[in-house]
Amino acid sequence: MALILTMEKGEPAGAVFTLNPGESILGRSSSAAVRLGSPDISGLHAKITVTGTTAVLENLSRFGTQLNGVDVTGRVTLSPGQRIGLGKATVLIFQQVDEGGGVLADATLAAPPETRGTVAGKGTIAATRPLPAVSLHEADTGKGISRPPPPPPPRAAPADDRTRAMPSGGAHEAEPMSRPDWTTEVGAEGETRAMQTRAVSPEEIEFLKTAEHKKVRQRMTLGLVIAIPLLLLVIIFRPRTPPPEKEFAWPKNEAGEYLDAFEPAPSGGIKDGGFNILYPGTAGASKKSISGGVAVSCRIGRDLDIPMQVILQEELDKKFAGMTRAALVEDWMQQMVASGGRWNFDKPSLSVAFLGKENGIPAIRITYQRDGDGSWFGVATLMRHGIRRIAIRAEAPAIERVRAERILSSKFMTPSIDFCRSYWEPVQDLPKAAEADILRQVRQELNRVAPATWGETESVLAGLLTKAVSEGNTEVETQALQLLARLREREALWFNSQQLAFDAAVMQGSPKRAKKIAEFTKGIFSNDEDQRYNTVRKWKTEP
Repeated sequence: MALILTMEKGEPAGAVFTLNPGESILGRSSSAAVRLGSPDISGLHAKITVTGTTAVLENLSRFGTQLNGVDVTGRVTLSPGQRIGLGKATVLIFQQVDEGGGVLADATLAAPPETRGTVAGKGTIAATRPLPAVSLHEADTGKGISRPPPPPPPRAAPADDRTRAMPSGGAHEAEPMSRPDWTTEVGAEGETRAMQTRAVSPEEIEFLKTAEHKKVRQRMTLGLVIAIPLLLLVIIFRPRTPPPEKEFAWPKNEAGEYLDAFEPAPSGGIKDGGFNILYPGTAGASKKSISGGVAVSCRIGRDLDIPMQVILQEELDKKFAGMTRAALVEDWMQQMVASGGRWNFDKPSLSVAFLGKENGIPAIRITYQRDGDGSWFGVATLMRHGIRRIAIRAEAPAIERVRAERILSSKFMTPSIDFCRSYWEPVQDLPKAAEADILRQVRQELNRVAPATWGETESVLAGLLTKAVSEGNTEVETQALQLLARLREREALWFNSQQLAFDAAVMQGSPKRAKKIAEFTKGIFSNDEDQRYNTVRKWKTEP
């Protein structure tokens, strides 16, 4: 004789479970001997203990277990035909099977037909026929299970029938439903399976809430893991707006090299012994010829959005030989005012700036503002080279005066060495001696190395050149210029040797010797119109 549980209602539908001697757990747990599929059943819901032919039922779940509709408390001995209810959707019938496979009669099966059948919706399933005992594996998979024959057609029922009878060993209360709870499916081989639609239990709702909250937390955590590094990358590598420029610098390319462009002077560039104009060689720079010179248009500023102009004008006139430097500057300002527009000049700078190397070329700077083809602020650099007046103007919009003044004060002239060495200023005191005698005397002085006489020799040559130009004596002018260049070359070589001797004395820790060299060099270059006059006075006798 074997003890079995037959699934009357629930999942797996129609399964038969054999109760072996010992304890058998009923529930959803994978370790349960009677594994049930309804989600409202606990993992370890109930326990049946088999001793011989006696089976004892015990509830293990807080949701309770019913026997023929009565809650199970403590240990209850089972009788054949009793129905075990677990949750709201599972009913198992406890039965005894003889050796021939027949189900022993019990009180429930002997009941009248209307109470023996299982109400399913509006139809009735026939009484259970003898069921063979099967293994738990067969019960789970359905293999080897004989299905009862199809039920008879369901009886007609009123459309407003909203109750069903709960099967039990005795009387059972009708449970109100929102809609019919049982349907019947008939397979290809005629087997019948009960399908159920039911309400969700509080345990299921709590489980679903917990699972959903867990998913939300996981999504939020994943989002933060992705968002925080992205935010840091955005903060670190975000495009930063550079601060406004306090002043405009000379433009550079991507490699950090200055964008320099050069334009030879109309009178001759560096290759011809003259000079070039230096200006920012930004994209779109253009040039045009003007009277006595050239004008270049370019752009400055970090975004190259500020227009800038560099204008060169040269004049050659004998009248410049009789002008002082102050008169030369005043004459130029009057000429600019007469050219048109409204000009407003600041007072010329008292300090002299030098352009070029070695002796350099002294120049005066003047700031101004003019209105005509717009409002412009500019810095003009004026110099005299013999009887030639050279003016270089750099301009930017007047509204940008504060930021542009420094770049507009740059040295826009790059003179050649020959141009620097041939520089001379006219003098008022002209020599009385014959030109040939003066030239011969200068040659004799240059043939011997006598630095103490170089200052006087330079003054003599300036007077000779002033006289030759005024009288139109080009031959004397040419010879005097050649001797002046030769004198400047000797001065450069001697000055460089003194510079090396001074540096060596400082490095050797001989401040007295260094000071002696510096004082002697200062005596030779005592003319403040020579760039080396200022250079030697910056020498420091201490390392």
